[in-house]
Amino acid sequence: MKNILTVLLVLAVLVLAVGVASYATRVDVDYVIGTWHHASLLAVAAVVAGLLLVVGFLAALAAGFAHARERRVLEGELERTYVRLRAAEASLAATAPAEAGQTSPGDDPGGAS
Repeated sequence: MKNILTVLLVLAVLVLAVGVASYATRVDVDYVIGTWHHASLLAVAAVVAGLLLVVGFLAALAAGFAHARERRVLEGELERTYVRLRAAEASLAATAPAEAGQTSPGDDPGGAS
């Protein structure tokens, strides 16, 4: 999260630097509900940088929550697998001594047929 915030801040500073470099330029910004007349590019850059920070931070939070959810799912699956593995090992250990005493008809310890 710290790295994401650092990248977002660097991008916001770069956008603001472009706005500072052209602060005297005035533009008209048309958007859905109106028009912003004679807006300085510095003001436009500040709005864009703010939106970049907010949207980036919300996206990082959403990704963090998704990661935590996936981690919980995987940990639950690992726990269930571990329980099944221990049960299989226990049943194998219980049947192994019983099978050790039995020999098949083809096995002849003396080697004579």
